[in-house]
Amino acid sequence: MKRKISFLFLIMLIASPIFSIDFSADYIEGYLDLKDGSGWSEVYIGDLLPANAVVKLDQDSYAELSYGNDTIKLSRPGTYELSKLIGAKSQVADSGSSLFTGKFKTFIQEDTTKTQSTVGGVRAAEAETVSIDWMSSETADLIKSGKEALEAGNTDDAHDFFSEAYDFAADEFEESEALYFMGLTAAMKGDYLEALDNLDMAYVEDDSEYYTDYYLLKGQLLVESFAYDEAFKFLNEYKASAGKNTPDKLQQIYYMIAVSGSNAGERNAAVSAINKLIAIDPNSDTAKAAKKYKDKI
Repeated sequence: MKRKISFLFLIMLIASPIFSIDFSADYIEGYLDLKDGSGWSEVYIGDLLPANAVVKLDQDSYAELSYGNDTIKLSRPGTYELSKLIGAKSQVADSGSSLFTGKFKTFIQEDTTKTQSTVGGVRAAEAETVSIDWMSSETADLIKSGKEALEAGNTDDAHDFFSEAYDFAADEFEESEALYFMGLTAAMKGDYLEALDNLDMAYVEDDSEYYTDYYLLKGQLLVESFAYDEAFKFLNEYKASAGKNTPDKLQQIYYMIAVSGSNAGERNAAVSAINKLIAIDPNSDTAKAAKKYKDKI
């Protein structure tokens, strides 16, 4: 049912010294509600919200709320205190981490290796790691063209190439690779809703070339959109011994486990993740940021 914020409530927001109108509802897909006393009022695009507002995002909904020059993106259903979201985001940013920079281009791989398909009638799990050349020529060419477009900064063209690659995919593993790159492209364009929709559909085996990047990308999107419980659970499914990772990427995984865990009420797990991160390389930029973050949680 459509609900509007009451005129009296708006007058109270403007008149009361304890409220400051700091948020603007820039984009809503589905339903976002604002706590109004003992009830809830639907938020519409363009509505102004107080800094201490409590909002509720419905199932299959998405919202972007701006404050100053920054934006809060909500991608998963739940109830959120906006002031706490600002604090959580600032806490990580102040630690010196680059986690919230949105520089997803680092997840573009030079070469993509798929290992879960049929190679000469044998499942790739039983075969040696193979290059992208094993894929159907249409899919391989389209993914290659999409990656080249991404590296050139042509995200619209890249999205078209990856979407077509998905259409030409011969099996779920080819589909998943196309979905990963579709998610990456959407993230680079700032469309977290489409990015997560694509990544949610992907089925990524732990011996896939982009296994680690998939976890980094989806984990970052979940953390940045404050889906801490889901991010913590998802990132803890990551197998450090699988896929293709580097010490730096493994540290980033542990950092996101720490951030999501500390905000999901899992402080001990967060501290443990930071300790593992530091043990990998105590002098890295990520380790330095993690040490600062550890002092704050």
